[in-house]
Amino acid sequence: MADSKVSALTAATSVGGSDKLYLVQSSTSKSVTASVLYASVSNPTLTGNINIGDTRQELSSPGIISNVLPVTLLSVGGVDGQLTMHPGMANGQIKVILTTAASGGTYYINRSNIAGNANVQFDSIGDSATLMYQGDDWYMIGGTANVVAS
Repeated sequence: MADSKVSALTAATSVGGSDKLYLVQSSTSKSVTASVLYASVSNPTLTGNINIGDTRQELSSPGIISNVLPVTLLSVGGVDGQLTMHPGMANGQIKVILTTAASGGTYYINRSNIAGNANVQFDSIGDSATLMYQGDDWYMIGGTANVVAS
């Protein structure tokens, strides 16, 4: 193994924070963990398309909004209904909700985890909410859905 070329090694398909990476620093071979390497990355510049997750939750009836998948697509039926949103997984978590179909009725996120004890309502195609979790609440930081304070 000591004579292997880096290009001949098996490619990793994921990286954990404690995984070690090979580094040449000032002509000296060293190892660095992924956590240490990425801890120094601040304010990265992203270019091109930015995709938020490759799997989306699709809700066609009132139910529980996933706090694991970053995007939920709503198909609002002809009746009113409550959407439940559990606490986020970590401060700073972002959640995007978009109404892709509507045929009357209004879906609303219950107020238990929404900042200001408000309801977020979806009733038209294109209604959207971008939420950020902080402390014990989801804060609406963008979108076109109606926010109704109680």
